[in-house]
Amino acid sequence: MDKRVVANQKVKDSLLNALIELAEQCNWSTISITALIKQAGVARSSFYRNFSSIEDIIDYGIAKINQKYNQENPSPDENFRNKELMYFKFRFFKEHASLLLTFHHAQTPQTLLAVINDFVVDTYGDMPASSISKYELYYYSGAFYNMVIHWLENGAKESPEDMANEFLRIANARD
Repeated sequence: MDKRVVANQKVKDSLLNALIELAEQCNWSTISITALIKQAGVARSSFYRNFSSIEDIIDYGIAKINQKYNQENPSPDENFRNKELMYFKFRFFKEHASLLLTFHHAQTPQTLLAVINDFVVDTYGDMPASSISKYELYYYSGAFYNMVIHWLENGAKESPEDMANEFLRIANARD
């Protein structure tokens, strides 16, 4: 791989990690580019060569987590009643809690809920506007999103398996 590409990737990852670290210490919206490049240990020109704003770093992180999710997902079927998939989802989101909570608190146009919805649409396809079934997918996406965010914000005290079982219990009680 080209050395410049590798160097730019390192800069992007350093800036993303610095943003996560700073967001854990203060409100992300108060983070300046100066503080960010200092924390990341990169030059201002390196920041602007890769991003035009801090929000662009969030978008980069979302794309990165989306790619990682798709690579690690054990099930091509985004069925919200699939036990193996639900275990994976809660384990994955717990493993990446800092990043996900940074995205959630950033409230950028590309939200974590939009990413979860995209996972579902990628699996089931974009349903026709006339299909009432599409609402079930958004119902489960929204329920999962709210459950995982509140779990992570409360310190993820329950195990991912317990959370997956609880989600499945609630989903099955709906029938």
